[in-house]
Amino acid sequence: MEVVARPKSLQPSFVLLPIRLVTGWMFFSAFHRRVLLDAEKLVPGAPGYVGEKFNQFMPGSILGVDHMIAALLDRPAALHAFLWAFTIIEALVGLALIVGLGARLAALGTLMLSAGILFGSGWLGPTCLDEWQIGALGIAGGATVILGGAGAFSLDAWLVRARPGLFERRWLRWMADPRPSPSRITVGALTGFAVVVTLATNQIFYGGLWGTLHNDSVRPRVDVLDARLSVDGEMVLTLERPVGPETYGAFVVDLRVFDAEGGLVRHYDSAALAALPPAQISNRWLVQVRSGPHGLVVPLGGRATVTLSTTGDEPALPPGTYRIELEDVSGARWSRVVDLGPLQS
Repeated sequence: MEVVARPKSLQPSFVLLPIRLVTGWMFFSAFHRRVLLDAEKLVPGAPGYVGEKFNQFMPGSILGVDHMIAALLDRPAALHAFLWAFTIIEALVGLALIVGLGARLAALGTLMLSAGILFGSGWLGPTCLDEWQIGALGIAGGATVILGGAGAFSLDAWLVRARPGLFERRWLRWMADPRPSPSRITVGALTGFAVVVTLATNQIFYGGLWGTLHNDSVRPRVDVLDARLSVDGEMVLTLERPVGPETYGAFVVDLRVFDAEGGLVRHYDSAALAALPPAQISNRWLVQVRSGPHGLVVPLGGRATVTLSTTGDEPALPPGTYRIELEDVSGARWSRVVDLGPLQS
């Protein structure tokens, strides 16, 4: 009977080569896009500035990432520096994974960056839960390379052969040893972290485990955060759009104000909203609420204070309880009851 020789098996870490290369390119490509292909992505005020994307992440971010983004948006210079630093770190860890140099440390970096992406933007994705999938798979890819090492096809492996004395230091051996040598505790901890974070964020963002399935990236909503009267009797509203697709703005074409008895006391139609001058719309962050040809355009993440002047012989509104109703071009309506009082000095 002929005996067929079994093929020589590969080291487990060598088999992980596709994960290492693809995860590395996923992060290095961020630098490639923003710096080499479209440098305006890192230019404040330019179309496609990445800071605006951060602005859109903020409303649905969790675990304090929303507060961090808001603090950066309130400090444009700090935001610009952060975006450059984030991009450079993505480039370094991505390139290190691709060439396999200090691969385990680089993989730890990709895991942490992926967690930040997941907590910050995992709620976005109107069709395929895009950002959540990117963040979750980035965490899993980073954890896998930490556990498996860079493998034989890497600069780490070349250094082991060329300068074995370098790896007498334990911390260097952990950072760049290409061979898989994790303890069961490390495997269990990283696996548990990746699985728990994936399932928890799937539930938090989408109700993906139990309850009602939902997706905040599908339908826009405009909230009235505050309403006050100016010294001239004009109504001053603070509006925000916290949900909906980032590629589509809410288009407010009608704004009505009702008194406590339900009577209509103010009405701003699409023409009146479209005619609002920029001086009466004060935006807090990068994403701009603005008047458009058919009403008020409110993009995702936009927050603005809008001053609505009285028209004709309309008397100033007295302080009291009112219901403010907004209508989108799609027919969707949103309302809030407010206690209308004077602006605080």
